[in-house]
Amino acid sequence: MEETWMTYRSEERMIMFDARFEHEKPPGSDHLYRIDAPMDSFGEFGYGDAAEVARFEPFEDALNNAAAGAGLVSVGRRRGFGVWELAFYGPEGAERKLSRAVKERRGARLSVSADEHWEHYSQRLLPRGKDRHRARNGLVVWQLLQAGDALDQPRPIEFFIYFHRELDRDRYLRDIGSTGLEAAKVDGDRPGIRAHFVAAVDVELITDITWELHERAETTNGDFEGWGCAPVVH
Repeated sequence: MEETWMTYRSEERMIMFDARFEHEKPPGSDHLYRIDAPMDSFGEFGYGDAAEVARFEPFEDALNNAAAGAGLVSVGRRRGFGVWELAFYGPEGAERKLSRAVKERRGARLSVSADEHWEHYSQRLLPRGKDRHRARNGLVVWQLLQAGDALDQPRPIEFFIYFHRELDRDRYLRDIGSTGLEAAKVDGDRPGIRAHFVAAVDVELITDITWELHERAETTNGDFEGWGCAPVVH
């Protein structure tokens, strides 16, 4: 997993996407190549158990290699309701190389369509609202894991919010106690707040907090900037 890839769960699907293409898309990549493949074992939630994921990896690797050879870029995948769905973008007429790899998976289907504005990417893969926080928080957790972090160990976790005016910062600071976080002013180019608490790293808990901090900041001319913590490594 590269640092530009984010993962989140939404509407009973597990979704992974490459955030590089949110603001800049490769020129000439105006066609969507979508592969749908049925799962052998749905798992409890319909997006595949560990055995299903392990079985699918060689097929996905073959698809990625074939796509790269055909000049396509992998932009993301969804899995849920017993189906894998992978998406690539590229120029028209690249299905021949991809079709060979698709045939290796029983029941897999390839569909190609013009998608100049990347509607599949923006509407089916990119997260919105709280899901965007969940995806970004998941990336931070992945980076902690890469550093060898024992996520279940409590540690100080910090959250940062910045404002255009001290008046707005002070108004926010008076209200932040209701979140259960301790908070203090931060001096710098912009008036800010550092909020913190001690806990193990849990994506859902942190997403609840970051979403609430973000929502509150929007009503007080503030910007929620993110969160972080030092890895706990044994």
